[in-house]
Amino acid sequence: MSDNCQVLFLCLFILQHNFVKDKTTLNNLRINSICIHSYNQSKMKKVIFVFAFLYTPTLSLWAQTDKEVSLSEVNIIASKIIQKVDGKNIIPSDAQRKSSTNGYNILNKLSLPDIRIDENTHTITSLTNRGGIQLRINGVIASKADMLALNPMLIKHINFIDNPGVRFGEGIAYVIDIRTKKADIGYTTGLETSNAITCRMGSNIIYNKINWAKSELGITYNFDYRDFDGTRYYEEANYLLNDNSHYIISRNDISSRKRHFNNNIELKYNMADSASYVFQAKFSTSFNHTLNNDEDIMVNAPFGTSLTKSRNHDKSTSPVLDFYFYHTLGQRQSITANLVGTHIATNTYSYQNEKDDYEYLVDGNTSSLMGEVIYENHLKQFTISLGSQWNWKYTSNNYSGAVNSINNMHNSSMYFFGEIKGRLNNILSFMAGIGTSNQQYRQGTDKFNFWLFRPKVTIKWTISQPLQLRYNFEISQHISQIAMISNTQIRINSMEWKIGNPNIKPTCRYTHDITLNYCIPRISINFSSEYRHNRHPNMALWSRTTDNQFLSSQSNQHAIDMLFGETYFIYDIIPDILKISANGGIFRFINLGNEYSHYYTSYTYGADIQAYLGNWTIMVQADNGWRWMEGENKNRNGSNLDLSISYQWHNCNISLICSKPFTKTPRLYQSQLIDRYVSKSICTNSQNAGNMIMLNISWNIHKGKQFKKINKRINKEDKQTGILN
Repeated sequence: MSDNCQVLFLCLFILQHNFVKDKTTLNNLRINSICIHSYNQSKMKKVIFVFAFLYTPTLSLWAQTDKEVSLSEVNIIASKIIQKVDGKNIIPSDAQRKSSTNGYNILNKLSLPDIRIDENTHTITSLTNRGGIQLRINGVIASKADMLALNPMLIKHINFIDNPGVRFGEGIAYVIDIRTKKADIGYTTGLETSNAITCRMGSNIIYNKINWAKSELGITYNFDYRDFDGTRYYEEANYLLNDNSHYIISRNDISSRKRHFNNNIELKYNMADSASYVFQAKFSTSFNHTLNNDEDIMVNAPFGTSLTKSRNHDKSTSPVLDFYFYHTLGQRQSITANLVGTHIATNTYSYQNEKDDYEYLVDGNTSSLMGEVIYENHLKQFTISLGSQWNWKYTSNNYSGAVNSINNMHNSSMYFFGEIKGRLNNILSFMAGIGTSNQQYRQGTDKFNFWLFRPKVTIKWTISQPLQLRYNFEISQHISQIAMISNTQIRINSMEWKIGNPNIKPTCRYTHDITLNYCIPRISINFSSEYRHNRHPNMALWSRTTDNQFLSSQSNQHAIDMLFGETYFIYDIIPDILKISANGGIFRFINLGNEYSHYYTSYTYGADIQAYLGNWTIMVQADNGWRWMEGENKNRNGSNLDLSISYQWHNCNISLICSKPFTKTPRLYQSQLIDRYVSKSICTNSQNAGNMIMLNISWNIHKGKQFKKINKRINKEDKQTGILN
């Protein structure tokens, strides 16, 4: 027997006679000693090393059989980002939860890729204009009131879906689903006020919820307002006349006032049995009032310099009735149904007197009924979803005055889909969906009936635990706004008209994208690239009449392509105390019309810093805006810089947000039209938006037992009035 074996057996002997009192443990050690005989001498050294390393702490504990043993506290830091085949789950830190006041506030702290959150106006947009953003709370499409009333301390995680499945609807680029704890408090009362100190703008909400047994009743009231008098619009246009001469005109605001008020009230009743069913009925109504938006415009034209006026105002009411039902069918299956009825009544007035008086009125009414049914089966490794969506809509807009038109439009759509999502093994996961949609439209003798086959395939490869590669292919459809397919014609100014085109057809879009994610507990890096091909899209079309009037419309033309690559970086310098993030991208736009070709390359970049210092939170965010070209318009949103500081005191949070500091009159929007008949440059500046300071106060109290949150998977909403403006 070798010396190493003798040493090992000596150790076993000592264990047996001095420390080992458990027979099972002793027998295991004897078995191990017999197995060691089969090892050669070179391997025996490794065995003894492992034995000493693993069992020495154990010997010490066994020696203290009559003493209490205490272990020091162990902190396990896990990644706060969990990658999924359709996106990622993000777990907010305790510091982020405690320092947040509402849903918008906590999302802003998460530094979501390609997402800009404006806490002043409570809006969420894509920095790169990739498509719509759908907000959900526990699967429910969330309203602005829902987001403001959300208690961040109840949030478990945020499901950030940057690759939505076939069931999420048209034009959706991102789905942000905020998942809260199972319970809502027995009663909750709170308010959220966000008002500007430097100008007249704000949003205020008050809410209350009570529950008993399996029921919950909630009421929410929200009031928004804006009254800006410092916005200025400048335009310089060059028109090519029939005789090949140029007609140059400039329009410059010297005075303007834009006022908007919105009231919304929502009443919601829930009844839920966590093991079987969920029922929800919700009634909401909103009243929007845009007062006389007056503009005094200095016009310099060949016919002379003149001061013209523009006035616009409108009122609208929109009651909505929403029914939702969810029922489990055994342990793995479920069925979900949603039915939403909406009516929108609108009265609009428009006046402008460039060269001569022009005014018209619109009496608009829109009614719609939308529904959806989804069946899901959660198998061991796969989830199967089958469903259908449908929508019926009737629009009646009556124009009077300078515009004499009656639009009675019927729209309907059907969509059937199936989707399977799962994992093949520990390396490959996938999502595959197949859908077919039908769009029908009728207005007098104008109509279309459009069918589209809509597949989608996603494959995700886990190269290593922190590194994943994802490929996605999809065919989707795009439908023009209802207003653009009307047969109405309205005047924009003395030279231009906007004309609807009832012959516009829906179009399809092909998308290929590749995403590479690298994520460890304190660092997350994302690289993505995408190629998007829009086949026969609705593109800008300008035409010229014999009397030198210029008509702006849309028509199905050849293609719009986009190719881009971008990267995103997040780093927790000091976990839960200091975090930074940065992003950058390059975009290439290719517009191929029937009579024109336009190309454009743009760059985007941004960064933010967040510091959590006890009850204090400090944030700095900046980006250079978004630049893109579609059709014949080259557009640019203004850059952004936000500084914010907040303090948490018990159930109250007070924060100050400074937007666009050190800038007196920031540029909000800039556009350039490049057409063979019309070329123009447009920009909009605002003194109200510069050096804006917002004061936000959030207060919440709650008490009582807990109530299960409605995990609503689907919801529908209709906001299109069909009015051309």
